[in-house]
Amino acid sequence: MADKTRYPQIPSTVWWGVRSILNRTPNATIDERLLGVQLQVQEAAAKAYITELRHVGIITDEGKASPLAQRWRLDDSYAEAVSELVQATYPEGLVHIAPPGEAERQKVVSWFQREGLGQGAAGNKAATYLLLSSPTPNEAPKTATKSAQADNTTSARQPRSQANSGRRESSTTTDKTSETAGGRQVKVPPSGRNADALPLNVNVQIHISADAGTEQIESIFQAMRRYLYDAPAS
Repeated sequence: MADKTRYPQIPSTVWWGVRSILNRTPNATIDERLLGVQLQVQEAAAKAYITELRHVGIITDEGKASPLAQRWRLDDSYAEAVSELVQATYPEGLVHIAPPGEAERQKVVSWFQREGLGQGAAGNKAATYLLLSSPTPNEAPKTATKSAQADNTTSARQPRSQANSGRRESSTTTDKTSETAGGRQVKVPPSGRNADALPLNVNVQIHISADAGTEQIESIFQAMRRYLYDAPAS
């Protein structure tokens, strides 16, 4: 029986990742290198995960799947396997107040806090308990998939919302645009046949040489007025 004064902490990616490995290769040797490559984690972290998996009876000291793990990896015997695992890993009091499949997270967190753990550590231990005690195999990946789909849906809607926002901003813009050149502003209203069209804001910046004469500067602004302000000939 496992030491009940030490409570495991196993991420869901490791829990389901190891189960996936054993589903493909039931006789695989689960070591630091295998977990590091398959789950893309550092070997130091993989070593800690292996210690936790040994603690709950999923793998043996030799890194092989235990008889419990051989039932745990199969869908039809998963619920029975995790029920046995929880009974052997956690105290009777916790299992009583948070039965497998019916546990309330806040109760589990509160129980671990009363064991002397801080709020963060209690939350992590509670997350592992809820993961290990759920009788539904691969429950976490399904939830993650739904979340990813929701994120994709939100992302798909963003450009449309941004476009609508752009239309609203354009509709409230005044019918004059401001052109900036050489520190001066020219008011440019819409003109010609498209006077009632959607107004546009155009920002024009012209760099004028410091040695330019007055006539040359005036000529530049007259050209700007001709091209930007005056209505085109019909």
